Amino acid sequence: MQDSVTPGGAALPPAVPLPSTPVTGPRPSTSLTVATPLRDVALAAALALAWFVTVDVLRTEQWWNPRWVSAWWWCGAALAVAVAGRRTHPAATFWAVVVGYPLAYRTGLQSELHLAPVLVAAFAGARAGVVGPVVGALATAGGTLALLVPGGLVVTRDLALGLAPWRLALDTSYTVALVCLACAAVALGVVVHRLEAASADLAARNAELRRLQAERTERAVLAERTRIARELHDVVAHHVSAIVVRAQAATRVAARRPEAPVEATEWIAGAGKEALAAMRGLVHVLRTDDRVAPSALAADRAGAASAAVTADLAPAPGLDDVARAAARLRDAGVAVDLAVPAPAREVPADVGLAVARIAQEALTNVLLHSHAAHVDVRVEDTGTHLHLTVRDPGP
Repeated sequence: MQDSVTPGGAALPPAVPLPSTPVTGPRPSTSLTVATPLRDVALAAALALAWFVTVDVLRTEQWWNPRWVSAWWWCGAALAVAVAGRRTHPAATFWAVVVGYPLAYRTGLQSELHLAPVLVAAFAGARAGVVGPVVGALATAGGTLALLVPGGLVVTRDLALGLAPWRLALDTSYTVALVCLACAAVALGVVVHRLEAASADLAARNAELRRLQAERTERAVLAERTRIARELHDVVAHHVSAIVVRAQAATRVAARRPEAPVEATEWIAGAGKEALAAMRGLVHVLRTDDRVAPSALAADRAGAASAAVTADLAPAPGLDDVARAAARLRDAGVAVDLAVPAPAREVPADVGLAVARIAQEALTNVLLHSHAAHVDVRVEDTGTHLHLTVRDPGP
């Protein structure tokens, strides 16, 4: 039976597969989805009520004398529509206000305040991304120009129905200023829309990175736990196998050699102490790991745990541990021909650990399954690799 390995470095255990969880943004609850339009409608209704009551009260006073009261009515109604649908139906609200409001206004712009519905609708439509910058600017500018041109049915201060004459005489500087103001509302909406889109994309990327970081950390923890479990199995199997064989041998020869059980007991005590020291080092890492909050785990946790394992094991696993494993096998009754020359270079800790554990596993297999009377153990350093060969003549 031959067990030959060439460890170029300690290999990590395979990553433990984890279920992939797609990243989804926060889902709005049903109450929130319903509350948003209701809140907008309620705000619009309160605004319209306050507007119309104020206009009607001021209309009856002698010190406020609007020429066309219908202009204020249409402005309040359009402003209420713009506020009510700015978030739930931004496209329909934009076209209804920008097109419908100037067609119904028909008195010529009576106050710069009457441009507010157009500005609100233009900003909301551009912010929602339902209208492009060019189309939104042209439509808003057209609606603003239509508000400046009078002509059509109007209602006077005394609630009398009249007909305003059509006039195209516009003040150039005043018209340009209002058109620029309307286009600025569209531009501001476009800027806010792009900022919100960028923020949403960054939030999604951040959520994805957090998920990947958590998954990577969990994979590292599970992989390290698997590695420690394998390490613990190797330590226990090697030491306990030697202890069992030594105890059985002492029982067989007890009748001929009364001192054999005492010698075996002393040897078993030493081997047991070594096994306990190794197991304590591994279990200490696991217990320390359990006391650390999951949120505090870093991506290099596996490396830190490996260093802790290496530091806690006594004696430190390495090429010298191959000789100790061979000595335990000799004490169990198997002749071991050992050749472990001093390496020509400093062996990394992970490579030494791999060689030691592989040698322990191979010698344990010889003890349990081969039934051979002797075994050859060779370690060779080629300068780039360490070659470990464990050979015995057993089945």
